[in-house]
Amino acid sequence: MSFYLLKSEVRNFFGPFLNIAGDIVIFPYVRENHEIDHEHWHNNGVHVPVSSGIWLVTDSLPASVTDLFIGHSASDILCFCHYYPSWLTPPCSVTFASLGLLPSKEQVVRLKSLFPNAKIHTVFDTGISGRVADCKVATWKFGKDVRFRLANDEVEFYYKRKSYYIPVSVFSLNHFEKVVGSRAEIRTHKPKGPFETFHQFFTDIV
Repeated sequence: MSFYLLKSEVRNFFGPFLNIAGDIVIFPYVRENHEIDHEHWHNNGVHVPVSSGIWLVTDSLPASVTDLFIGHSASDILCFCHYYPSWLTPPCSVTFASLGLLPSKEQVVRLKSLFPNAKIHTVFDTGISGRVADCKVATWKFGKDVRFRLANDEVEFYYKRKSYYIPVSVFSLNHFEKVVGSRAEIRTHKPKGPFETFHQFFTDIV
């Protein structure tokens, strides 16, 4: 299985936060100390849940965490770290969180309260769902909630009593922040080339 082709430092770092059953890697999503959902990485791909729980990886005191990585998928986060393993070594103090296919304001507010000193990074897909998720996390960081919807070939949203329309082809967190005049200081990470996710990039290359 492609999981075993990840760099050893990645498998060792994340090993305590996953389970392996045969040829399936299982990532538990937890809410209020209870496992409520699971993500599965198997030979035929990845099944990511829609969940109110969070797959959370941290080995530092919450107040000392300097960088918080948030994504849709635990497997995608592992594949990202395969290409950028320097994030896993001292002096980095990092936490990784997967929110599932439909992230919520509650999840992000919970993470922000747990890790108040952490810079937020996002590891969402390159498609429109991932780019919208980047923007949602940015607004949730400030406790705001902005609704986005597709209208033909544009992303429509309402912000501070004004409607905005941005073409899907150029929509991004950077473009969104320029239009609304607000910056959340969030760093986005996307795979290179034609790939939508780091998992796709990894499994197509190895």
